[in-house]
Amino acid sequence: MVFTLLLSLLSALPAAGNAAEGDARLNQICFVDAQHGWAVGDRGVILHTADGGQRWEPQTSGVDCSLFSVCFITEQLGWAAGGQTHPYTHSSTGVLLNTRDGGKTWNRERSLVLPALRKIGFFDARRGWAAGCRSVMYPSGAFLTDDGGHSWRPIIGDTAAGWSAGQLLGHRFGLLTGRGGWTGLVRGGQLDSFRADGAELRSFAAVSLLAPTAGWLVGEGGLLRQLAENRQDGSADTAQPATSLGSTALVVPSGVAAGPFAKTLRHFDFTAVAARGAKCWVAGNPGTLVFCTADAGRSWQSTPTGSPVPLRALAFVDEQHGWAAGDLGTILATEDGGRSWRLQRSGGSRAALLCIITDPEDIPLELVARLSGNEGYRTAIEMLCRRDIELAPRDDVPLADRLHEAVVRLGGSAVEVAWQFPLRQKGVRLGRQQIVDIWDSVNGGHGLDAMRAEVVRAIRTWRPDVLATGDQGRPDDDPLQPLVQQAVLQAVSDAADAGAFADQISEAGLKPWRVGRVFTSVPAEGRGAVELVTAQFAPALGRSLEDAAMEPRGLISDRFEPSPRMLAFRVPATKTGVETNQRDFFGGLSVAPGSESRRALPPPPDERADVLQALARKRRQAQAIVAMAERRGGIAEQLLAQIDRLTNDLAPEGAGQLYYQLADHYYRSGRWPSAAETFEALVQRYPQHSLTPLALRWLVQYYGSEEAAWRVSHDLSQQAKWRERAVAFGQQIERTRFEWFGHPSVRFPLAAAYRGLGQPRQADRLYQGQGRNGGRDAWWATAQAELQSADGKSRAAKPMLTCVKTESRPRLDGKLDDPVWRKAKPIVLRSAQGGDDDWPASVMLAYDAEFLYLAIDCRRPAGAAPPVEAETRSGRPRDADLSAHDRVEILLDIDRDYATYYHLAIDHRGWTFDRCWEDATWDPTWFVASKQDSDRWTAEAAIPLSELTGRPPQPRDRWAIGIQRVVPGFGFQSWSTPAAVAPLPDGFGCLAFE
Repeated sequence: MVFTLLLSLLSALPAAGNAAEGDARLNQICFVDAQHGWAVGDRGVILHTADGGQRWEPQTSGVDCSLFSVCFITEQLGWAAGGQTHPYTHSSTGVLLNTRDGGKTWNRERSLVLPALRKIGFFDARRGWAAGCRSVMYPSGAFLTDDGGHSWRPIIGDTAAGWSAGQLLGHRFGLLTGRGGWTGLVRGGQLDSFRADGAELRSFAAVSLLAPTAGWLVGEGGLLRQLAENRQDGSADTAQPATSLGSTALVVPSGVAAGPFAKTLRHFDFTAVAARGAKCWVAGNPGTLVFCTADAGRSWQSTPTGSPVPLRALAFVDEQHGWAAGDLGTILATEDGGRSWRLQRSGGSRAALLCIITDPEDIPLELVARLSGNEGYRTAIEMLCRRDIELAPRDDVPLADRLHEAVVRLGGSAVEVAWQFPLRQKGVRLGRQQIVDIWDSVNGGHGLDAMRAEVVRAIRTWRPDVLATGDQGRPDDDPLQPLVQQAVLQAVSDAADAGAFADQISEAGLKPWRVGRVFTSVPAEGRGAVELVTAQFAPALGRSLEDAAMEPRGLISDRFEPSPRMLAFRVPATKTGVETNQRDFFGGLSVAPGSESRRALPPPPDERADVLQALARKRRQAQAIVAMAERRGGIAEQLLAQIDRLTNDLAPEGAGQLYYQLADHYYRSGRWPSAAETFEALVQRYPQHSLTPLALRWLVQYYGSEEAAWRVSHDLSQQAKWRERAVAFGQQIERTRFEWFGHPSVRFPLAAAYRGLGQPRQADRLYQGQGRNGGRDAWWATAQAELQSADGKSRAAKPMLTCVKTESRPRLDGKLDDPVWRKAKPIVLRSAQGGDDDWPASVMLAYDAEFLYLAIDCRRPAGAAPPVEAETRSGRPRDADLSAHDRVEILLDIDRDYATYYHLAIDHRGWTFDRCWEDATWDPTWFVASKQDSDRWTAEAAIPLSELTGRPPQPRDRWAIGIQRVVPGFGFQSWSTPAAVAPLPDGFGCLAFE
């Protein structure tokens, strides 16, 4: 009875989106004539007008996810598309709606298994196209339909990061655009991807085609390209550089190549474009101006809109009547071809809170939940830095989209990610000047000034009452945070000064803005002037702040992370010209409900609030017990026997989270049988919980892993039973969570289990399914390597390292002068970024009946700190922290499941670090000797095979292996790719035993 009551209460919980539909961002607008139009946006919003926009009325979509695209071909027949991201895996599910009565009723195509869609278009009632995120089943992210959208077939091809915009002129030709400057050319039913010249860091955001040889593409940093016809000699109809598309080319229009308009463009990130004949209109962020050309790009004019709020879409039904739509529910209209614009609708005109962050995990999700979701303050977030220049995107849904979705789910309004401040991957640990040098290379030698300008632009665009940014940190530990904070605090003063960055005012139409208050976050467990306890109950959300933030955090991270106990903020000591003596974000400020930066408050909580608050209190108490168990190992074992009682009467959401948190603690602390028991209990009791797929994946990996089986028990006779359990859990995923079944993190461990059970056909079936629809990524290469190995063909799909067999053991002295190393062939580690010619590294491997031997030879980079003799001679600790030291890491995957592996590291001092499947409590016995001087270091190691496996390798056996070097402050090298400081199993090569 109690459980049923709780379920009914949870199903009726208020959502942040229900109270915020009025100011939801509008992503696209569509008109079939000068009177009838529709706009779609976040939180499932669909708006309709039958009088040219004099009145916009909401229509019921039946979904609460973001809708990104809308297409009508008559007043009655139309479609809307969007989708949502799944926590942790970052895969997605698409949503396609259709209507035959002008939107009075919208019907969802529930049988579709498409990924999230970003653009759709129809040529008639039956033939259409769609594009969006990629997926395991559909790596191209692009589709065609011939039955009005009831079924779709993929366009054959691949995409590096999914598609965010595009247009097809028919089934045979079109252009798609995505993150990182990627463009897809659809030609003859095939999709070919390329990067446009000059757009390697910037992304195209909108496309408007007029013909196969005419059209426009716009994007970040004033990116503006024209589709032009190539001449017979191969040159485009322009003097500017072009990217060739065969008979057409992407060129810089003559009117923007130089002169005052080129200077103006740098202030804008374009997100919307519309074209008719020789006319083209462009808009974006900020939304202060709409640009127009009437002569195919030779000259341009701009028109003020009266609002800086970013615009996301433009639509024109003829050369005079047009509309623009964007953030905070804004809709503008023109009746004179864009010479003037008037506001038709707005759900707000600015943000109350602007957060400036550097990394995704810096988003204060619980603060957004409290201030936006619970109290109605509109929140915008800008992430200044990006870390995708070194590693290609690996998630189906791009990071920027996931960040926006996470914030919107909590009631926030917008997230922007700046394109012009790239960083190396975490772990490389660059110094302050190295970071600035990278930014300077992108921003004409003025990286820090460009960052200040970007923050000033964000402040003047969103006009916040309060600004929050990251903590200062310690410059010697992480120079990034103090570097960024200094720029942000200076920008706060600059934003209010009409003389600072005055070109934003004169050229972009922005106005000075004075921020009321500034706060900086305090490092974990620190104290501040304002403190937010995340267990606090939020009446408008019907749950605690930490519960509200759980799934949104899963959109950012790929593993479960509980909320911090508290968020703390302080007032910076630096003078910013704003109030400093404050103990609340908005206390004393005039930000009334229903004002331009704050929503009207929802009705007061009804009688359910007491029950929900009691539920949250019990959940908090149970959470505290689990947290204490994590700190005290003996209690954790007792807790497993009492977990049912502890979660009795808790809502499924909170109870399942406690099960997962306890199981994850067992896993991280090396108590894997207890972790398996707890994960299995979660799967059985809460099969629909958002964390259950993660538990099922862990169980497949655990029971299918040869490394895990040997780590837990050296009884090889039990491995067949383990693999059978892996297969059983894999079959459960296939039946209940099919979108997870195709994920490589499930597919490859399951294939390894089948292979270990002597069922190669089942394994091959899984390998053959990888990339069946055209994907040719590293996982596809891994599958090809496994298939080729099974049929004895060439193994060219993966790099090969031969492990020589030796009859004489090397003497471990670090000198590398033994006979075995003269026989072994070294492999060279290289940086994908280049610039490592003066600090090469090589590795060799050998084995005998008892040991795996390793030899390392590394040259130090010029300017690297010399060795410290006292440190070198000091005792070598177990599992030392090597993060600040030059080191080589060996990743050994015995059974080639590409999920679980041994991780062994040796640094220049000969200090070591070892893990088994993220378990740092695994402490094998192995032997290391090193030698170093001012410009070089070498090392030798002997690893007992009995520490790794119960099946010593035989000639022609194969393991998967990754070998990489991290040189803090300089860079990263690897033998195979893709590779990263955080290991990437799909990039492992092959270790073949001689």
